[in-house]
Amino acid sequence: MADKIAVGAGPGATAKTRHPVAVPALTIITLGIYGIYWWYQINREMVDLGRARGVDGLGDSPTKSLLAVFPGFLIIVPPYISLYNTVKRIQRAQEVTSNQVTLNGMIVMWLIIAGFIVGVAGLIVPGYIQAELNKAWEAVRAGGAPELQATPPPPAPAAPEAAAAPATTPPPAG
Repeated sequence: MADKIAVGAGPGATAKTRHPVAVPALTIITLGIYGIYWWYQINREMVDLGRARGVDGLGDSPTKSLLAVFPGFLIIVPPYISLYNTVKRIQRAQEVTSNQVTLNGMIVMWLIIAGFIVGVAGLIVPGYIQAELNKAWEAVRAGGAPELQATPPPPAPAAPEAAAAPATTPPPAG
């Protein structure tokens, strides 16, 4: 169901490709507990990717993202800020791993709005987010994290006689 992908050199620096339908389904089955766990995990995976690649914009504290969602939902605004920031992080992860950003923040926004009207529409958001995050993890799997790739051999030194010979210019014609 979920494949682990190494995003860094450390033992915990892994990400999972999850089935997009499994995220909302497990969230419903576990009465929201899996959704809270999933939110923390995807933010942690992006932090690990940012540390492994040495890039900014992928977050620094998955715990803050989690606390904004739960118990932050009691204040109403924090979950939306966390959602906005997570969408930006996923877009940055896609940019870092594949140079192609496919996650559309407007789609997420319209799905959230539709979720207020038709509750089931809100369940599409986690699946869409996970499907887009899977693209970043597949790009990591295809190309590997920089520190996991073999380093290229150093260039061969120039031949000594070519470097020692002075450059000659032909005499002017005339």
